[in-house]
Amino acid sequence: MISIQKGEDLITITLQNILSYRKNDEDFINLVLNWNKKVLIELEGFYPVEVIFDHDEIRFKINDFDKKINLKVKMGIYTFLDLAYGRLNPIKAVLKRKLKIKGLLKIGTLLKFMKIFLKTMKMVASDPNNNYYEFNKETR
Repeated sequence: MISIQKGEDLITITLQNILSYRKNDEDFINLVLNWNKKVLIELEGFYPVEVIFDHDEIRFKINDFDKKINLKVKMGIYTFLDLAYGRLNPIKAVLKRKLKIKGLLKIGTLLKFMKIFLKTMKMVASDPNNNYYEFNKETR
């Protein structure tokens, strides 16, 4: 079982809801368990959040970030939604500079993050009971 810290602000509540969607899924547990990485996610216009994967728990920090961040991901809210709804491919997003990733050469870490986060975002977005954060269905 994976423990996910309760979010206390807009971004961490969103991340908690996304990550909690699969917390009982065996594939998700195997991906997250003992991953021990730190990912900094920044939505432009908001504030960065450090997501800490530590053994069997996921925690969030919104300040006093650790010096050793394994991956930094920066994107706008529309890019976030486009990725979630499958309107934008992550590779195209990087090439169009809509998605900026520092640590891109850490292929293993990047691929695992994509399996954990992007796949889960798509699953949440495809669930009609949770389609509450969509702004615009038009492809940008």
